[in-house]
Amino acid sequence: MDIEIKLKKLGFSDNLASVYLALFEGEAFRAGELIKLTGLQRSVVYTSLDELVERGLTTKTFIRGVATYRANNPEALEAELDQQKIFVQSIVKNIKQKYVVAAREIAVYEGIEGIKRAAEKNLTALTDTTVYFLGPSKFGVQKELEQYWHSYHKERVKKKIRAKILYDRTTPEWVLSSRNSLSLCEARYLPFGTELPMWFNMCDDTLTIVVPAEEPPVVFCIKSHFTTKSLISYFEYLWNQSEPFKHTEKI
Repeated sequence: MDIEIKLKKLGFSDNLASVYLALFEGEAFRAGELIKLTGLQRSVVYTSLDELVERGLTTKTFIRGVATYRANNPEALEAELDQQKIFVQSIVKNIKQKYVVAAREIAVYEGIEGIKRAAEKNLTALTDTTVYFLGPSKFGVQKELEQYWHSYHKERVKKKIRAKILYDRTTPEWVLSSRNSLSLCEARYLPFGTELPMWFNMCDDTLTIVVPAEEPPVVFCIKSHFTTKSLISYFEYLWNQSEPFKHTEKI
């Protein structure tokens, strides 16, 4: 492949490549000599020389007040490419960061219907996906949702989506018994007795936080792969510290 064609692939124009290669035909040149050597217009040669100097490919010196141009070692092209690589890597990094931010979505819902709306997102998961519920506090608003949860779990089982639930210890035992009787579902008590003021739901890359004590209840849905996976890891840690549920309430 001709050298000029290769230079064009590096971003050189026809004129710039001609002036650059002409500089290697001698030790040093004045602009007028390069104009004659390349046959290019005066303005084109001066513009090309200015660009070559700016890119560090050519050195400009003055001898008795007259500008003289000398080609730098062609390895300067490699240095230029290294700088371009660093610049491109910086751009790629910025784009990735921007993409991650763009991929994060936050939505806020209110009331019982808001809780249902957030939970419905779980049911779009693929087969064998696991849905995680962490720390529903007391029964309160959950009681109003019990009929909904029945239909929710029916649909979940139909789609073969698994569920793992960690309740805080204010939750009645019959609730855990009910959940453990469902297919593809296991419920346990948290391994500590602290009452939680909110509950969390994790599925795929979506985290839902419900604050049931507010009136009406407030629901935050955050689509973030990193945040959701981090909380799932915490859930699994707590799950491994907990014990399978054993019904102890007297009938």
